[in-house]
Amino acid sequence: MDGHPTAGVSAARSPHEKGRVGIIDVGSNSIRLVVYERASRAPLPVFNEKVLCGLARGLDATGRLNPEGVEMALANIDRFVTLAHNMKVASLDLLATAAVRDAADGADFMRELASRPGIVAHTVSGQDEARFSGYGVICGMPDADGVMGDLGGGSLELVSLTNGQLGASTTLPIGPLRLMSSGRGDPRKTVVDAVENVRWLREEQGRTFYAVGGAWRSFARLHMEQAGYPLHIIHQYEISADEARAVARLIAVQSVKSLEKMPGVSRRRVDTLPLACLALDKLLAALKPRNVVFSAFGLREGFYYSRLSEAERARHPLITFAEEQGEGWHRFDLSPQEIFDWLSPAFAGESDGERVLRTAACHLSDISWDDHPDYRAEQAYFRVLHLPAPGMSHRERAILAMALTYRYKSDPKAAMIDTALRLTDSKGRSFARRLGACLRLAYNLSGGAPGLLPQLQLRRGDRELRLLVPTTLKRTLGDVTARRLETAAQAFDLKPMIVSG
Repeated sequence: MDGHPTAGVSAARSPHEKGRVGIIDVGSNSIRLVVYERASRAPLPVFNEKVLCGLARGLDATGRLNPEGVEMALANIDRFVTLAHNMKVASLDLLATAAVRDAADGADFMRELASRPGIVAHTVSGQDEARFSGYGVICGMPDADGVMGDLGGGSLELVSLTNGQLGASTTLPIGPLRLMSSGRGDPRKTVVDAVENVRWLREEQGRTFYAVGGAWRSFARLHMEQAGYPLHIIHQYEISADEARAVARLIAVQSVKSLEKMPGVSRRRVDTLPLACLALDKLLAALKPRNVVFSAFGLREGFYYSRLSEAERARHPLITFAEEQGEGWHRFDLSPQEIFDWLSPAFAGESDGERVLRTAACHLSDISWDDHPDYRAEQAYFRVLHLPAPGMSHRERAILAMALTYRYKSDPKAAMIDTALRLTDSKGRSFARRLGACLRLAYNLSGGAPGLLPQLQLRRGDRELRLLVPTTLKRTLGDVTARRLETAAQAFDLKPMIVSG
């Protein structure tokens, strides 16, 4: 049924500030254990394992959980608890969603879990499932603005997102696994009727659609394979709505045998993928968005996000990731803030997005110091391009990767950064080259030691890129400094100039 705007979050308890945290996600089709390094604005999974149990198989026909699935679920939950204990997880939450909350014996299943020590078990309501999934998208994409859909095996959650806030929400019992085993009429008609009855969707037309859930991630992988997309990262993969509908309509009418022959289709999804694509097509027909963005963040990340403080939520996820992970990539005491401040005059007029990327680059600027000198640029490129970091589009990911490449090498071969070149435009490439060249100059001037950069100044004029050097420090400059300044100036289409005094 249609929901109402969500006013806020009432958390039972706050997440631990230190220590690993774990979630056992008990879904309608699968059970998954995810362990994060910490409850953070940029949650980093250190362990992720899924088991397909099919709890919702036959649910609509019998009203009860699949007995074989229950047995398998309990055995694997016991194993997950042992694993989490051995990983020294500070807190372990279990989230049971559509199948358990709707089954007549769902309460019995939860009581069985309550007898197991070390778990805090939650039966998540449809409204809370929608809320957590919506927060998951915001956690990974703070600028998300549109409608989120999270398709699980047993249900579909829909939430309106506006400027980091949740609006109207709905949960529908039309998960593919549930429909396939219901024995109650045509599942396709059930999907169409359910979507058409969500009245508030008509007010959301023209906005971005954010797709969450394993079946739609499988669709994204298939699309990547078919399109020859160069970067196999689902999070923030974006395609036009027209293209998504065309492919979804094609998949929706395929047989299992046909799908098994298609490159990129997971064999575990061949039975549920057609219904998932039907739901996607009907949603896009109702919403008429310009584009579809896929999110790897959902219920689990949103659960932790909902319990963070307002101050922690306000942090940018990419900057948080770079700060937390960049700590391990520093060989010197030169702080990222000192580098950032020194670069700022040269990047006056940058956009908010460019400022975020420059901040992240400063934290990651020594990411390959311990690699072989001949391969530092290449290693920096591949590491940054494939970082498990939220908060950046694929274009921004490519820009950041190129910037760190230029930080180590002034003229990388195009073949080495081919993927990034394909994902960016001329403006992005120019920004990456400028940022990388200036980072390279900063490390040459400072030697990685704090306190030297503030004594020098980098200034960008209409015709020149100037390095202002006190007379007392002029003799510390060498030929390498002149070359690095020249490279940076060329990136800005300016002439280099060293001014002492």
